[in-house]
Amino acid sequence: MKKLFSKTFLLLAIFLPLFGCSSEPQSEVILSDDESTIIKDAKSTDGYLEKKDYKSLAYAYIYKIKEGLTTYKTETSGTVKAKVLFFDYDISYTSVTIKNGSTFYSKDHSVSSLMTIDTEYYMVNKDKILVASDNKYDVYSTEEFHKISYTVDQYMVMGYVFTDKSIVDAEVLEDKGEVIKVKYKLDNELSTHLVKKDFKNSGGLSDYPTFKDVNVTLTMKRDFTPVAYQIDATYTASKAFLGSTEAKQHTDCVFSSIEEKIDIPNESFLSGKLGEAPKRIDTNDEETSIKKDLLNALEKLDYKHGVNVKGSLALNLIEGTDVTLAIDLDGFFDIEHITDKSLYNLIGLHATLEPNENFASLVSLAKMLLSDKLGSIGDVLSDLKTLEIVYDGDGSFYLVPTNQEDKTTIVGKAKLTDAIDIVLKNFNLGAIVNGSQNDTFNFKKTSGTKEGDFTVEMTLTDEVLSSIVEKIESFFNNPDNSLIKTLLGYKSFDSIKALITVKDGALSSVDASVNYIKAGSTDEEDKKIALLDLHLDLKNAAYDFADRLTNAEELYASYNEILDLKTRLDNLLDHVYVSKAYLADLDKAVEEFTALEENKKVFFGRDVVNEAASIKSDVENIILFVKELEKYDLTNLDNAAILELAKAYYKNSLKFTLLKSEIGDEAYQVVNDLSSHVDYTIFDNALAKMDGDDETAWGLTSDEIVGIKTIIEISKVVSSVGTELLMKLLMAGKMMTVADLETKINNLYSSLS
Repeated sequence: MKKLFSKTFLLLAIFLPLFGCSSEPQSEVILSDDESTIIKDAKSTDGYLEKKDYKSLAYAYIYKIKEGLTTYKTETSGTVKAKVLFFDYDISYTSVTIKNGSTFYSKDHSVSSLMTIDTEYYMVNKDKILVASDNKYDVYSTEEFHKISYTVDQYMVMGYVFTDKSIVDAEVLEDKGEVIKVKYKLDNELSTHLVKKDFKNSGGLSDYPTFKDVNVTLTMKRDFTPVAYQIDATYTASKAFLGSTEAKQHTDCVFSSIEEKIDIPNESFLSGKLGEAPKRIDTNDEETSIKKDLLNALEKLDYKHGVNVKGSLALNLIEGTDVTLAIDLDGFFDIEHITDKSLYNLIGLHATLEPNENFASLVSLAKMLLSDKLGSIGDVLSDLKTLEIVYDGDGSFYLVPTNQEDKTTIVGKAKLTDAIDIVLKNFNLGAIVNGSQNDTFNFKKTSGTKEGDFTVEMTLTDEVLSSIVEKIESFFNNPDNSLIKTLLGYKSFDSIKALITVKDGALSSVDASVNYIKAGSTDEEDKKIALLDLHLDLKNAAYDFADRLTNAEELYASYNEILDLKTRLDNLLDHVYVSKAYLADLDKAVEEFTALEENKKVFFGRDVVNEAASIKSDVENIILFVKELEKYDLTNLDNAAILELAKAYYKNSLKFTLLKSEIGDEAYQVVNDLSSHVDYTIFDNALAKMDGDDETAWGLTSDEIVGIKTIIEISKVVSSVGTELLMKLLMAGKMMTVADLETKINNLYSSLS
């Protein structure tokens, strides 16, 4: 039953087209009962439009859906947009439904920031309905299913009831050719009593929603055949601890395949499942009662004036060296004014987290396992004594850690919304929330010695436990995690347990643990170990946040300059530009950094001075080269120009990615492949003259001597050119090296002067 609630309806009951009255057809007869009016066998809209009898148009439209059409298909899409606390919460949903004679089928899909839900419905002759979700198939009688949902017998569109009294106003939006479109304004109470029931049951609302506006637009042909409909509704929903929030629903539905043969997917399988005996729905089952008692106990704490939470979180990685985090938290949450003020102003929080002496050992172990990934964060955590968290009442947290020597205090500031975004992006909250509504835990309640005292024990169900064991085994089968497995002595997963204690009707304490089986040695048995052990005591206690907030704000203000410098330095070191202005900005920032106290430099988490020196050298070399490059026309290079460019290019170690971004792809291709631009014409023509060892007898002209010398000079800088010269000498049968040739050419060159 719990799966039925959560899967079928999440804030919004997903579309379920319904069948109508089964009375014998009559000629344009209007029937009425307690909830609705319906017109049967109407032939044309014309007379009703002339009389502006828009109500009868709606009744005939609905009759066509329920009884008048043998087959049709609908495709529905929609959204519900709301603001839950301080972040937007949107649901989008789609549905494909098929009516095929007396058979009904629907496949629904909804997506929100927390979860994705897929559900199928199958029904024949309105006797029983099959609800399928997560490979689980539940069969209910339609009468039984009515306990939690409008389903089969009501005259409505997506749960909104049309009656003489519920239709407040109507307006013809379109009357062209075969298409009629009428917008209906419905009464916020009389049209929504079934929708309210579903929303409250499915969304876990603390009360029935209050509708502010309901508009349904029906599009039909002149014979009342449905074409489409749209729904726009606004309502306010209330949930425990979250107060009231306004939600806006928009739905679009289109009809097709009317009176055509339509196959229902996988019908033989669904038909077999529908043949199973129906289940019963117990809306007052024991587990629901326990959850209600727990919710009441939670609400009984005085959140408006303040609640104190004290306790500890223990992590047992290595036996005998438990890492314990002491927790002391004071806070308030003014639920009463949640609809009147900004939520930011309704929360107050001050928490102190204090690790024991084994915390440094845990950090050392983490640094060993994670290598250098922690960086300077690991250095700060190693000496951590306390961490204060102070909420400023305006949407941000101050984080104030102190180390053992209290030499420095680093203050961070984080937005509440950013923290929530991080959680949503890094944790599968959808699976957690979805699972928590579907048999994640078994609940066992034990009454105390007096009224208002009881405990509730929560343990994982077998199905969830099996899933967790599978995931943990997969984790430890990864070779990268073998060291953790060895340190734990892990053999198998045992359990997750929670014990909630209630005194005088109010939540008093929470104990929770994550337990595993540690493998015993040859002389000892296996034993159960609590890897994580949480204990919290709760009580009403007013608290004044002013002093701690003032202290945190002053510390943060004093650190703002450092935060600004860190931002500037990070930008300069991570986004390098080739310009003298950039170098000036870098020099200024590094000068400010070097003037800081050593303990504040740790906050930057990088070797600023050496990084800056390396970048500065790269930029200066690029600037010098670009200055040389500007002297030449890269589309018309001679060997003399190539020689000078090669000297400049290879003189210093240029960072190629930086150079490429500065001079562009085409110029970079030229300077990176200067050897392909060398002109060997003079050298090739002079080869035939190079006979004998006496170079003075070769008869080389002065132009040839100078040209060959230039190419040899290039080969000293560009090695591939030297290789090319040697190959040319060998192919011409000249038994000399490039070095020998250089000596002879230098002799001839000196004689020229």
